[in-house]
Amino acid sequence: MPIQGFASSAIIDQLTGVLTSLSADDRKKEVAKTKAVYAFEVVNSQGQKHFFVVDLKQAGKVTDGTTEADAAKGQPKPDISITVNDETFIKISEGKTTAAGEFMSGKVKIKGNMMLGMKLEPLLKRFKKLAESLPPTGDSAAASAASAAAATTASPQSVVIKGYEGSLVIAQILNAFGSDDAKRNAVLKKTNAIFQIDLKGPEGVKSWVLNLKPGASGADIVLPGTAAQNKKNAGVTLILSDSDFVDLAAGKITGQSAFMAGKLKSKGNVMLALKLESVLKAAKGPAAKL
Repeated sequence: MPIQGFASSAIIDQLTGVLTSLSADDRKKEVAKTKAVYAFEVVNSQGQKHFFVVDLKQAGKVTDGTTEADAAKGQPKPDISITVNDETFIKISEGKTTAAGEFMSGKVKIKGNMMLGMKLEPLLKRFKKLAESLPPTGDSAAASAASAAAATTASPQSVVIKGYEGSLVIAQILNAFGSDDAKRNAVLKKTNAIFQIDLKGPEGVKSWVLNLKPGASGADIVLPGTAAQNKKNAGVTLILSDSDFVDLAAGKITGQSAFMAGKLKSKGNVMLALKLESVLKAAKGPAAKL
């Protein structure tokens, strides 16, 4: 699941989902292509760190943690350790820069097998293609995240916007309901509404559409942009700060209290905000990282 404050966690989610979705034989083939263990130390704009270990040498799995020791539990010794900031990791995954170039500029630090660092971009590119081609398996939350990215027009990476932690909440909704038909249909039946979420952040207002009406598919349950841009009619548009939306999702405030305090403004049926709270709760689940 997306990790608050780390937009690049969507990249790890995608890689995790691919490995989980593959059959045992196909996973062995992918491991054989790489034969290496990658350890990542990702630093976000607030200086916070999160660690990931990607085993493409033995079992073919990913572990993570807030400390290096937590992430390394049960994993083989890394062949390469990469320290990179959140923004640079995203740029490397999108092909906008290279690990070699960022290493030379000092934005990427590498310990261990340097040649594996140079192979990082093609590795991420290969797994991105695999994520786009794999059918949904429903085997785990991580598999759901990858299959959602494969099955929908929106992906965690397209939904998440740097500097907007509320976009991680939006991505979580996509991961929770995008590919699980039974879970999605239950939420759609109960909610029966289209929301436009306008979040005020460092680069102005950013918008997303939550299409939560019966009949919506995984392809359009979450749409970046406004309702008009997506040719949808929103029952309500909710306007609030990015931080207040994160607090709403975390249950620190309610829609009613935010409205009464002037933190939440709306256009349309404001009572639908109460339904949104139940959607956020259902998407969060017991293991969500928000």
